[in-house]
Amino acid sequence: MGEDARKVRCGHGPDNLAALRAVTLVFLGRLGQDTVPDAIRWVSYEAFTRPLDVIGLR
Repeated sequence: MGEDARKVRCGHGPDNLAALRAVTLVFLGRLGQDTVPDAIRWVSYEAFTRPLDVIGLR
């Protein structure tokens, strides 16, 4: 998810980003995706409709 390229290095920023990553990985795991690259490929197959399906808007 590009953590090394982030410019957030002070305050609570790094902790907040780590928490978001953890939540993201749990969410992706429940969708059947083991890794972030697998999830990106999965979503990109139907880039316009798959995100809507994931959040229940379609």
